[in-house]
Amino acid sequence: MVDGSICVANGKSQMVIKLVVAGAAGRMGSAIINLASRDKELQVIYGLESLAEKNQKSPHCPIGPDTSQIQKADVVINFATAVGTMVGLRPIMTKYPKPWVIGTTGFDENQEATIREISKTIPIVKSSNMSMGVNVFFKVAQEIAKALPNYDVHIWEAHHEHKKDKPSGTALQAGKLIEQVSKRKVIYDEPKREGEIVGDHRIVFSSPTDKLELFHHAETRDIFALGALQAAKWIVNQKPGLYTMQDVLGLR
Repeated sequence: MVDGSICVANGKSQMVIKLVVAGAAGRMGSAIINLASRDKELQVIYGLESLAEKNQKSPHCPIGPDTSQIQKADVVINFATAVGTMVGLRPIMTKYPKPWVIGTTGFDENQEATIREISKTIPIVKSSNMSMGVNVFFKVAQEIAKALPNYDVHIWEAHHEHKKDKPSGTALQAGKLIEQVSKRKVIYDEPKREGEIVGDHRIVFSSPTDKLELFHHAETRDIFALGALQAAKWIVNQKPGLYTMQDVLGLR
């Protein structure tokens, strides 16, 4: 339930969703704060950053390590690291049971299990990729796998040189969805880490007689930030549970 303030736009009142952004100083956190500042339905009230100085400010909101600010929020958007999420933020999810949007990747199996357990008490949207285009890419890949269950499937991806996890969370999610319907293991080709590539993903379905390829290219990180903001608007009134961007976009 939204407890946000009310704004008036075009003569109509609407609730403003208050956000806390975890990982505020990172690339994704900065993009989310910047884009949210232009959206009349949203207000970032605080940016969580463990290494930030107390009372540090960005042009749009205060930034610091004060997790108690979460109690004032309607939704938390989390792009902190996997370790930071588990060590620093997991206890706060219980203390302040607010809806969460989690775009962090690189969780291990135990951490994934912990998130599933927490989702029994709060609504969580968790996705390896918040891009609306990528989630349609997932849906199409799964439909192809249903139609071509005997085809071999190769997944390849490329990202910027700073990205640590290999394969990417997006590639792993695509593979998981394909394996669910084809019952065959996908093959992850050697990924590329180079320059400032935002994100490229290719899925190749092949047989002895033909080949079909799906490709998604991200021009800018804003596609992930916009998806996270859409997820925040959707999750705010949902019941406890673990959701994905497929749910947000009505694709399942």
